[in-house]
Amino acid sequence: MAIIQCIVCNKRISSKAESCSHCGARLKGSTEEQLERAAHIQKLKQNRRWQSASFLAVIAFAAGFLLKFFPVGEDPELWDKVALYLMAAGFFGYIVIRLWMMFNKRR
Repeated sequence: MAIIQCIVCNKRISSKAESCSHCGARLKGSTEEQLERAAHIQKLKQNRRWQSASFLAVIAFAAGFLLKFFPVGEDPELWDKVALYLMAAGFFGYIVIRLWMMFNKRR
């Protein structure tokens, strides 16, 4: 028994395993085309997760922007700081996620 990498998710599994315990791909009895399709679907799911995270970063930026110009509480300095932190977190989060997506696309 040896440790190999799953063709679909690239995680370590046993060479005697009939299916991957991480992604559930059937390794025994599957054609090369089926394994490639499963790998492609796995990559699409991961991309969708990163796109959702970038969308949340944009929402955080927009919420901070709205709080900056429409404070909701009696203490405007506190809401000004909260708005600034939300905008900064949203902006930098979006940039980092997009750079990560570009880096992973090239690999």
